Amino acid sequence: MTPYDSLLHEGVAGAPPPPSALAEAPRRELSKGDRLYRAGDPADALFLITEGLLKLGIDVATGKERIFGLAGPGDAIGGLTPEQARYRENAVAVSPRVVVRAVALADAPSDLSDELFRAADMHMVRLRAALEDSELPVPARLARTLLRLGERFGQVSDDGTVRITLPLTHENFAAMVGAARETTTALLSEMRAAGVVQGTRGRYAFDRVRLRDYAAERARG
Repeated sequence: MTPYDSLLHEGVAGAPPPPSALAEAPRRELSKGDRLYRAGDPADALFLITEGLLKLGIDVATGKERIFGLAGPGDAIGGLTPEQARYRENAVAVSPRVVVRAVALADAPSDLSDELFRAADMHMVRLRAALEDSELPVPARLARTLLRLGERFGQVSDDGTVRITLPLTHENFAAMVGAARETTTALLSEMRAAGVVQGTRGRYAFDRVRLRDYAAERARG
């Protein structure tokens, strides 16, 4: 198994078990584009996502946004560690409807520690993936991003084809891979022409082995 294969399977694949201690916390609903919290704001709450997707990102030195991951149903985000005084990323809804359960850390139940550790570990996996990808050519970064999205949010057909349906624009993909939107759009077109990816506008399908091979080939330059 390559380092990339281990990364794909290190806590990323599939929906995580829902944190039971948050299941009855107060409910909050967001619409697409609504901000759940901003980096630098006081980290005074923890959020369990029960419906929809949020993008997690930071504003980099160029003034652009860099998305390092998506959080979906079963994920816990927000104030994840006791010493975290401020939120470390922006969390913004990308689905038309997002529902979260919110609990103020001051009111958090005493049995939440294991769930917080699991959520913090998932957060570190996302950051590690973004950091590893930053050293690779853009085509490899885009292919790896699609593979991770497929592992976390995809549906696998009997023939092994992975299908993902996510409310992501080409601009979102560009922010995830750290490239211009025009470059990302051109690369998705090239990948379709090469037969490693099918679909567009948030609906994509691919064979995992073929796309993984493509990612490895493009990583070598």
